[in-house]
Amino acid sequence: MPRESVSSWLIRIAAAKGTKHHSLMKELAPGLEFWTRDGDLVASPELVRALAVKTGTPLERCRRTTLGAYEGVLAESISGANQSFMVVPLGVRHRIRKAHGQAFCPHCLADDTPYLPLTWRLRLFPACTKHAAVLMDACPDCDAPYQPHRSGFRHCDGCGLDLSALSASIAAPSVLVLQAHNEAVLDGRAVAWPHLHGIHPIAFFAIQLALFRAIAAKRWGKRVREALHPSIGEIDLDYRTANPSIRSMTVSAAHGVMRGVSRLLRGWPFGLVGPCGEARAWASWIVPEEPGVQTPFALRHVLDTYLRPGSSNAR
Repeated sequence: MPRESVSSWLIRIAAAKGTKHHSLMKELAPGLEFWTRDGDLVASPELVRALAVKTGTPLERCRRTTLGAYEGVLAESISGANQSFMVVPLGVRHRIRKAHGQAFCPHCLADDTPYLPLTWRLRLFPACTKHAAVLMDACPDCDAPYQPHRSGFRHCDGCGLDLSALSASIAAPSVLVLQAHNEAVLDGRAVAWPHLHGIHPIAFFAIQLALFRAIAAKRWGKRVREALHPSIGEIDLDYRTANPSIRSMTVSAAHGVMRGVSRLLRGWPFGLVGPCGEARAWASWIVPEEPGVQTPFALRHVLDTYLRPGSSNAR
């Protein structure tokens, strides 16, 4: 299935064999942990090789079911030790997911063969481009995280609600356009975003993440959101934990923030420079100096040129 995650694939295999997910793991790779960890993130080479042999699938295709396949494209490193802000955590405790890191599309769950694309674990991908829908990350009745390895794809593990019968919100066209482009880049195509043609994918995604952080920031983000308000309206920020962070943000809130990211990327760099300059949202508000956080050169150059107080190009 297109971009299917390894966890989704294993759930489908177990269902087809009529066996439990943990029993399947014992058959494929005895002694290896998967469901007690974030399997999409830390799936071992041994498991990937076993899947290739048992299913007759090319090894490289099997590798592309894990988040590690996006290293060198989405980010320099994606691992259990350094997830980056790109990956939404599952919060796994003894096979139970405590966090809402797996998103789903109810319309996809209603399909004949439901499955979960790997991109639905990523913060910058809050929509289903097939159904033009905003993804969901919890049961609307009991707020439980989505755990398809426990109750199957279609039902909530907490209360049994049929998730495939739900209606999802319609995604913003601007988010769908950006996400479809991002999916193509992850599939191996070159960056073709207007005025950013040919930029390295890591830099392109880093720019998006930096803009996402700028919009969602607790202290300095208000000014950036005010700059965006005339063109896209209010951006509601909702979180799953008492300590707001990109990782704990709801997927619906992430969709709202990506509306802002898409707006700032429009007509680069002036989609960023125009509204932020008018609102006096200077460079220090957009990407404040933080330890361990590097700003892509393409973004830093724009900020230094246009959005530094006293710059000859500043409004």
